[in-house]
Amino acid sequence: MRIIMCSVAAIALSGCSWMGFGSGTNGSHGSYSPSASTKCCVGGDTLSTWNLEGAIGKEFIVGGDALTGSQAHTGFSSPTNALVDVSMKDAYSNGKRASLGGSYALNPNRKVSLQGFYSKASGNEVVFGSQGGQDITGTMSDYKSYGVEAGLRQYFKPRNIPLLKSFRPYVEGRLGAAHVDDISLNGISQTVATSLNTPTSLAVYQGGWVPTATGLIGVETPVFKRMTLGLETGVQFTGKLKSDDSDKAAGTFNSRYAGFNNGGGRVVVPLTLRGRYRF
Repeated sequence: MRIIMCSVAAIALSGCSWMGFGSGTNGSHGSYSPSASTKCCVGGDTLSTWNLEGAIGKEFIVGGDALTGSQAHTGFSSPTNALVDVSMKDAYSNGKRASLGGSYALNPNRKVSLQGFYSKASGNEVVFGSQGGQDITGTMSDYKSYGVEAGLRQYFKPRNIPLLKSFRPYVEGRLGAAHVDDISLNGISQTVATSLNTPTSLAVYQGGWVPTATGLIGVETPVFKRMTLGLETGVQFTGKLKSDDSDKAAGTFNSRYAGFNNGGGRVVVPLTLRGRYRF
């Protein structure tokens, strides 16, 4: 998965570098003279170099495994005792994301960006197996992460559409790292009480840093002299977390759950509204 993540972002980044057929305009959608000696102004013939950017949006979960019950060790192999796989999409509600950072214009059509972000998705109650013929349920703890991403953005020729003065499409590739909080399965219970032992909670994944890779497409439109708004979407990969087996020691009842936490990576489709202020 880590190789796939890096490859996707590398393709997006390389695509940004060779698709340089923009119009030679600056972020304000005005004209730009390559021979201009200064780069301080906005809305004229010079390039606005530094930009402050902020964004908010949703993250729609489309891939990844939260629990891998089919890989659990012995103890859940009979028809009445079994663990099942649970996808990230079923284990979590669609998340929220906010970011703040900046960008620097290399030329009128290309920017490098750096941003910090925070993301959260609420855990759902899931059925992750059966014991004694009864469903075993639990609630995933929230998926919380923060981190940093660096990107390369390539703009294309501005276009005119009704109701807007103009809009400008772009693509962007990002690579980064996210710190994800510990993940556990809480409030474990069976639909009908039995005399069989069932833990009330289980550690699932250790918190830590994992790589991220993102490919985006979007459009920007000017709203004020120094302000533009952008709407973007794409695909983001977040690397696998390390399994937490601290409460599944060999020889204990909970050891039967070892192996059900071999997932932890996820794939989301972000939908983000981004504002950019040009200095």
